[in-house]
Amino acid sequence: MNLKKLAENKNIVIQSHDIPDADSIGSGFALQCYLRSLGAEAELVYGGPAEIQKPSLLMMLDALEIEIRYVKELPVYTDMLITVDCQRGAGNVKSFDLPDTAAVVVIDHHRPEITEDENTIIRPYLASCATLVWDLLKKEGFNMDGRVKNALYYGLYTDTNGMSELRHPLDRDLAEIQYDAGFIRKLKNSAITNDELDIIGNTLRNKEIIGPVVLFRSEPCDANLLGFASDIAQQVVHIDCCVVYCMQPHGMKLSVRSGAREIMASEIAAFLCDGAGSGGGAVEKAGGFMSLKGIAEVSAGKEPEAYLKQRMNDYLSYFDLIYAGENDIDFGAMKLYKKLPVSVGYAKSTDIFPKGAKITVRTLEGDIDTATADDIYLMIGILGEVYPIKQERFEASYRVLELPYSPTLDYVPAIISRITGERREIMPFAKACIPTDNKLVRAATLKKPSKVFTAWDTDKYFTGQPGDWLVANEGSYSDCYIVRGDIFAKTYAGIS
Repeated sequence: MNLKKLAENKNIVIQSHDIPDADSIGSGFALQCYLRSLGAEAELVYGGPAEIQKPSLLMMLDALEIEIRYVKELPVYTDMLITVDCQRGAGNVKSFDLPDTAAVVVIDHHRPEITEDENTIIRPYLASCATLVWDLLKKEGFNMDGRVKNALYYGLYTDTNGMSELRHPLDRDLAEIQYDAGFIRKLKNSAITNDELDIIGNTLRNKEIIGPVVLFRSEPCDANLLGFASDIAQQVVHIDCCVVYCMQPHGMKLSVRSGAREIMASEIAAFLCDGAGSGGGAVEKAGGFMSLKGIAEVSAGKEPEAYLKQRMNDYLSYFDLIYAGENDIDFGAMKLYKKLPVSVGYAKSTDIFPKGAKITVRTLEGDIDTATADDIYLMIGILGEVYPIKQERFEASYRVLELPYSPTLDYVPAIISRITGERREIMPFAKACIPTDNKLVRAATLKKPSKVFTAWDTDKYFTGQPGDWLVANEGSYSDCYIVRGDIFAKTYAGIS
């Protein structure tokens, strides 16, 4: 979507959903600032049952000087309507009458509920609409001031339960922009009313145990309350994983916390919501949303809460667990494969940051935490997947081409200092290499979804699905890992 072309419509109305939250307001405000910078008349409005009353939102509007009007109808001169963080025609946004000549644009991050066209951009893999608007504005080269950055940051913060549900690397990138920490702190400290405090207390008394997971049911409430409740529940002895949920007008909102090594919060959130909505986040904190329409499509008529409990039981019996170096898998009986001479990339970790630096490698598959060292290289696969490798194994398995490595990627992996926050893209440091005939592995396709704890990180696991491959380096079966099925087919060949 070309935002600059939208400004050619001089009288634009940007509409939030009916109960505006910080994500919808912040996204609409940022878009309004951009369109006004191009000379368009852009007004921010919302409809629905009542005007904004939440203390933190009123403080946000006042401090950032955001003008958003509660309206019963749209101006008759509207040339274009842009629904932000919602979809015109869906149940959570009032469908105002429009002039026949008015264009409609949709910018949202929720599950599609309308037919998409060239005026629609919906990215359900993003955790907030603020992320989507921020990415669009960056691509347009818009110089965002402090007000816009604060609005987008706080929109992301509130829509991800305090940054616990960051799903995509773009979400994590937005979380690291410069913002006014004092201002955001004030908003955080104005987030709960006395009535909402009572809701949290009642939620923690309403629990059900399913295996190692404790479910807490909340009455309908602001999504952030679920995060507060799950944070408290997670601190209770013997609760390793909890899911706090509540029904909202158009679906079910979840907040997940996990301290169990075998259960990543991001994974269980994504599993519970799969097919009916979307979920994700971080290893210990995550969340998700299932729409009523989505639940009805996949649940064979079950009530939403019954469906949630069914999905929970499904999850607990779904995976095999494989621990590198601590399993009884007979890798030697698997077929032998060699890596094909397909050009891939590598970078020396100490070329990117000094020796001993604590870094985060940011990829589409997630964040990898490690430290730079003379003997730690970073391999870059054909789809931009990144993983560490020891210098000794690299030199035994690959031949350097002394050429730059620059594949076309959806998201360019980045290396971030965990101390200073400095961000450097990996590609300027990447060189091409090809596997030698010495790169041999034993491998077999997975028959069941599996979680594999690698030798690199015994606290986190990689998930594989049937059709993916369980792989171990020949001569070092304790070093096993997952390779996606499509990547394996392009990079390995069997040895007869």
